[in-house]
Amino acid sequence: MSDWFTIDRRGRLRWGRHGAAGVLFTAPVDGEAYYLLARRSRFVFHPGTWGLPGGALRRGEDPLTGALREAEEELGLVPGGWELVRSHVFDPGRWTYTTFVLELPEPFEPHGLGWETTATIWTTAEQALDLRLHPGLRRVWPMLTIFC
Repeated sequence: MSDWFTIDRRGRLRWGRHGAAGVLFTAPVDGEAYYLLARRSRFVFHPGTWGLPGGALRRGEDPLTGALREAEEELGLVPGGWELVRSHVFDPGRWTYTTFVLELPEPFEPHGLGWETTATIWTTAEQALDLRLHPGLRRVWPMLTIFC
């Protein structure tokens, strides 16, 4: 079972016994980078915040494969044709969360949102800072968006 909690080296409860991963999709709009954020439902940690589609990895699952699987569970079918721009690993010890920034040729409209996501929005890096971002995402936001 991968969808279970674990305790990191700092003693904090973390989701995903084998780690977790998520995707930050980006696409150009009129020459500016836009990012896809998902509003978290009341059924998950930090409800009502804007975050990334993502979640627990399965045993032996590659983080990128798991992140894309989770994105499809939460957003419906996601388009191909993306390019990996960068990745970031948060590692507090005994658990990791890997974020992948994937660039698409153009924005897409998610269909079939899962129970973990109530809405999505395409936003600029600057506009996102005015949103109620998931605390973990807010901490790494500049590292994920600075070069896009």
